[in-house]
Amino acid sequence: MKSRLYQLLLVVVLVGSLLLCWTVYAQERKSSRVLWEYTITTSMDEYQISQKLSELGAQGWELVAVRKEEKMTGNFRQIELIYYLKRPKQ
Repeated sequence: MKSRLYQLLLVVVLVGSLLLCWTVYAQERKSSRVLWEYTITTSMDEYQISQKLSELGAQGWELVAVRKEEKMTGNFRQIELIYYLKRPKQ
């Protein structure tokens, strides 16, 4: 009777230990947050912006948004594209 009680107690302790370890592991995984850095570049001609975005991509930058801004200069409308990029902080 005593050995059965000890076996049951051992199983309960092992299961409790496993649950505790799993909880600690899960909390550590949640707390590893990524810090980001950002950069902005504006449009040039198509060839220049294509080259610039390729360079930034090779450095780990990821394009996340593009915004179009229109400005009137006299009778002329000037359109500028603004590119927003991010990458994990290095």
